[in-house]
Amino acid sequence: MGPFSVTASGLILTAVAAWFVWSGQYLIGLGIFILGSILDAVDGELARRNGVVSRAGAILDSSFDRIGELLMFGGMLAGQPGNLHGELVYLVPAVIGGSFMVSYVRARAEGVGIPCTVGLFSRTERLILLMVGLLLAGLWNTRALVWILAVLAAGTWFTAAQRLVRVLRDGRGVPLKED
Repeated sequence: MGPFSVTASGLILTAVAAWFVWSGQYLIGLGIFILGSILDAVDGELARRNGVVSRAGAILDSSFDRIGELLMFGGMLAGQPGNLHGELVYLVPAVIGGSFMVSYVRARAEGVGIPCTVGLFSRTERLILLMVGLLLAGLWNTRALVWILAVLAAGTWFTAAQRLVRVLRDGRGVPLKED
């Protein structure tokens, strides 16, 4: 199985996990989401070992990561969690927006040559918190998802702000290179 197949399989598993979360089957969704996340973690190493690392592969991987986040959080909003907790109509878009801004600011900064990895809520931390929320929802109470999403919303926007501040500091006065 090549790196692209592993990346695509990870996204497919994440989509299946999102369906289980949508239907309120949090522990099954969590298990499948963990499997998809493992595939997402090994695709880059597989590409390196096979000597097929490429810019296109890196962009595809990052794009599939964003799609996976959208599926998971969208499943929460549109499914049973959203029906149980009306506040998700505010929290889920805030988390999605913050998560996408964390990634966007980094990508845009690196696109103009400014390294930008600061911040507490990078993808790994977001994944871990999401997994904890699903575990608590399955074992204890779905209200845990509300609290986890509130933390994710605040944390992602704080991290996006941290990155913007860093880029403003590091990029101020540096001319943009024209190609």
